[in-house]
This record gives sequence, structure tokens and C-alpha cells, in this order.
Amino acid sequence: MKYFCHLDSTFSISATNLQLYSLKKASEEWNDLVHYINENGSENLECYAERLVFITNCFGLSISQIIGQNYSSAENERIESPSNLFQVFLNDSKLDVSEKEKLNNLFSDFLIYYDALRHFGKAKYNTIDSLTLNKLDSFRKMTMRIWDIVISNFRQNEANEIEDFDSIGDVIIFENLKANG
Repeated sequence: MKYFCHLDSTFSISATNLQLYSLKKASEEWNDLVHYINENGSENLECYAERLVFITNCFGLSISQIIGQNYSSAENERIESPSNLFQVFLNDSKLDVSEKEKLNNLFSDFLIYYDALRHFGKAKYNTIDSLTLNKLDSFRKMTMRIWDIVISNFRQNEANEIEDFDSIGDVIIFENLKANG
């Protein structure tokens, strides 16, 4: 069985790295959004809500892919939901209890939005309308932290090869909002 958690995607069918591709798309859209807001403010920004939704979806796909490929059971025919797999991921990580709790609470909040976006309809409009840039920024930081933990766990096995870098943030760059952004 081919292991897909690698950071040098060749975009061939046998080596597709959807989790990294999704994170890269999130960073491209985030950086475009941040650049515009830093230069012009958020007033009159075209497709503002759609951009927040798209980036959130990219984060969700990236997280679902990376934990699904690394924390699902080979015995199960179906991949469990991201919320169940996230618990397996947290249990496998070597984080202190307070960081696990903080990450779990943030992920639970993220899932409210991600599930609303994946199951979009009138019943979900209020949830989507409450998605803010600050909330998205907290989801961005959470996504990067999850990636760093997965990579750290992946490095624990000497058979796994991974490029030398300190954080996924060294590979995928997200620009920061100015303080007034």
C-alpha cells in the first residue's frame, strides 16, 4: 500500500497529495485575500463570503485527507468521519492535556462551519453568515498546527522519509493580516 503523506507531490495518479494541494490552494486564496485587505480594507471586497467559505473548505479537505490517510484503521472498509479520526489523532499525539483540549475545542468549532459548508442549504445559512475573517484565521492556525503534529508523528518512524524543515509553514506560506485588518 502506498503511503501518501509526502511533501513533494508529482501530481501523478500514483503519487497524488490532495492534502498538500488543498492546503496550497487555501494559502493562495488566503494570501490574495490578505493582500487585498491589507491594501484596501475589507469594504467592497468582491465575493468576500465566498472566499471565506472556499478557504474553509480547503482547510477541511486538507485536514480530512491528512488525518484520514494517517489515522484511519486499515481494517475498516470505510473511512470514519473527521471528528472520530481527530480523536484518534489527538490520542496518538504527544501533546499535553491542555493543548489537546484547546485543539479539540477549536476543531469542534471548525466542524460546525465545515459541516455547514459541506451540507449547505437554507438550514445552514446562519452558520455560514457568522463565518468571519478572524474565525478563519484561527482555523488557519489550527490547520497548520495539525499539519505540524502529523509531520512530527510521521518523523517518529525512521522508515518514513520526509524533507528537512521545521514546520509546514516553511513549505506553505500564509501571509499575516495587518493589525488593523
